[in-house]
Amino acid sequence: MTHLIILVAIILAALVLFIGGWIAVDVTGLLVLSALALTGLVSSTEALAGFSSSAVITVMGMFILTAGLTRTGVAYRLGQPIQRLAQNSEVIIIVALMAAAAILSALINTTTVAAIMLPTTMELARRSGRSPSRLLLPMALGCLLGGPFTGISTPSNILATEALASAGFPPFKLLDFTPITAALVVSGILFVILIGRRILPGSSKKKDVAYQGPLESSYQLTTHLFTLRIRHGSKLAGRTLIESRLGSALFLTVLGLKRRGELILAPRPQEKLQEGDTIIVHGHPNHLQYFNGHQHLCVEANHEMNEQMLQGLTMAETVIVKDSPFIGTTVAESRLRQKYRVHVLSLHTAQGEAVQNVRRRPFALGDRLLLQGEQQALEKLVADGLVAPLCCTPVNSIDQLVTEQTSLLPMRVPDGSIMVGRNLVESRLGNAFGLTVIGIFREKALLFMPSSEEIIQKDDLLILQGTKYDLEALVGLQALLIERPSPGLVAELESQQVTVTEVLLSPRTTLAGQTLANLLFRDHYGLSVLAIWRKGQAHRLHLQDMPLQFGDALLVYGQRQSLEAVARDPNFLVLDKEATQVPLMNKAPYAIAIMIAVLLSAILGYVHISIAALTGAALMVLFGCLTIDEAYRAIEWKVIFLVATMLPLGVAVQNTGAAELVTSHLIPMVGGLGPRWVVAVLFLVTVIGTQVIPTAPLVVLMSPIALSTAASLNISPHLLMMTVAIAASSSYASPLSHPAHLLIMSPGGYRFIDYIKIGVPLTLVIMAVAIWLLPILWPA
Repeated sequence: MTHLIILVAIILAALVLFIGGWIAVDVTGLLVLSALALTGLVSSTEALAGFSSSAVITVMGMFILTAGLTRTGVAYRLGQPIQRLAQNSEVIIIVALMAAAAILSALINTTTVAAIMLPTTMELARRSGRSPSRLLLPMALGCLLGGPFTGISTPSNILATEALASAGFPPFKLLDFTPITAALVVSGILFVILIGRRILPGSSKKKDVAYQGPLESSYQLTTHLFTLRIRHGSKLAGRTLIESRLGSALFLTVLGLKRRGELILAPRPQEKLQEGDTIIVHGHPNHLQYFNGHQHLCVEANHEMNEQMLQGLTMAETVIVKDSPFIGTTVAESRLRQKYRVHVLSLHTAQGEAVQNVRRRPFALGDRLLLQGEQQALEKLVADGLVAPLCCTPVNSIDQLVTEQTSLLPMRVPDGSIMVGRNLVESRLGNAFGLTVIGIFREKALLFMPSSEEIIQKDDLLILQGTKYDLEALVGLQALLIERPSPGLVAELESQQVTVTEVLLSPRTTLAGQTLANLLFRDHYGLSVLAIWRKGQAHRLHLQDMPLQFGDALLVYGQRQSLEAVARDPNFLVLDKEATQVPLMNKAPYAIAIMIAVLLSAILGYVHISIAALTGAALMVLFGCLTIDEAYRAIEWKVIFLVATMLPLGVAVQNTGAAELVTSHLIPMVGGLGPRWVVAVLFLVTVIGTQVIPTAPLVVLMSPIALSTAASLNISPHLLMMTVAIAASSSYASPLSHPAHLLIMSPGGYRFIDYIKIGVPLTLVIMAVAIWLLPILWPA
């Protein structure tokens, strides 16, 4: 009796420490192990036996096998059918997860199913924008609920069948467990979606609140993500992303394309847009409105402008002369527009070759320019000795203004336009589209070749000149349909090949003071910079022209392979090393073969599941599915120590005879009340025992009690043995009760109390359904 009191005290103390959470669970486990050994409840051999138990080896092997499946991309592909549900409601996701886990557990070892489903569930949580704690526990519960589906799917079912046969009774058939298990699975799923979902960690009164990771909370990615839809007949259809001007005009970064239900992540700049495409972009919300619609710029017929434009403009050909200050300067640096109000229509070298990028190419001696402007302004260039004498051509026809290279487009600035109050440079019509405002109609007066500092006023009619292609790009941007993104879009933007992460400038960087434009960052590294974190603030505007500083963090998006190259560059530090890992797709066949071999060898009984898992883990490393260091990192050592240190508690319960003592006192008290009461007590004792005692020894312990009770009370032994088997599998209320719970404990960030909160009421529901249904299926 003294030993029994000490055992109860140790169990109560452990529960208090587990629930309170003041001490780490693995440390609590070590204290329990020490207390059991020091009080003599278990021998030293029994105390340390947990570290070599099959449960510990199985869990350890499963951690490595899961890591191998993840590293080779197999887990991602296995979960793709379920991941398609990412944008559905949380209820649908939980039902799909639990149902899939339950069905798989009928065919495969429950722990193995949990190991396979773990990375899939983590990916689903990320893609749906939810905390992993919202999905991992329902997944594990689905595994446990579906475990007893057949006579060979769990150790408890196998042992219960053997116990009946050893006692001389007809054993259970393979599918005898299916009706009751199916009812319990349905009941369990209904409980989780109706009640348990509100108990899960991270729950909120708001429905389906998206989970925000550290990058999301710092950079507020969701508030800067938008989608743009290409309408039917859009001028942007058929253009590449570069030609669309989304980046140069709107400062937007294209992160992905949705096309006919398929998501294309980190598309190439040369990707051509199609009608119906949805473009996922990152940028400032105000810039989306800049050229969109007609509330800021409205295309207008060219009515009265023709005559006045003809009277005021002249085109002239000239040559850059020796000693001209223009030599070595670009169009912008020469200030031809600002100082002389002259526009460069085209540029040819001295050899007669046409220059494509007129804005960036520096002038050279002998260059031939086609200029446009007022006659007086053009003559001033010659007077100042900047160019050779002009060969002027007065504009006699509007067709001369609309050359092969240029077209005209009049656009009205309506009242309330964000253009009002900005100068022509700030309008970005030139920098973004290569368009020139050659005139402004204002109050029936025409201002020729306005200065770039000219302030735009409401009701101004801007006469834009540029290539037809550039003008159509502006019209195409106006027709884009802006939509708000789905809550889980941030998570959707990552995949096996693409990621978003932070890159820091290293202390030894040589890039400080340089801009992203100078570095050609996108072209050189293949990554898009979404924001720069500097002095506690995220900057998103004019990133290309922002000089880099020590301590800057770049939020980058792109291929993991590109990020891997950045990680090797001494100028940068990539903090998240996992982000640089490209899946070893060429090793996927090996990982699949190893996992199938582990499953088949265990299912067919060739070797024990622990040996199969350990052998499979070794083969994963041997065949290069992951490195030995990655294998060690994959093991959750806190979980391993927790399992190993708590297993002796089950031995102590058996040594002290606690289970038999409780049963021997309770069953006689209810024996006269009918079979349902006997089933209830037997279920209660077994389900309490399964929280601390491994399933196999618990069934072995309870089988003789069930059979002797059936004989003494003249009750069907099949009814009571089925009760023991089902109750032994109902290990929902403790992380110690099943390896499936332990596998998800760290990834889900669960505490001991989290299992109790949802596990205890679920156990009561399952117990109520079993007590009601078992005597019907197996009459006494």
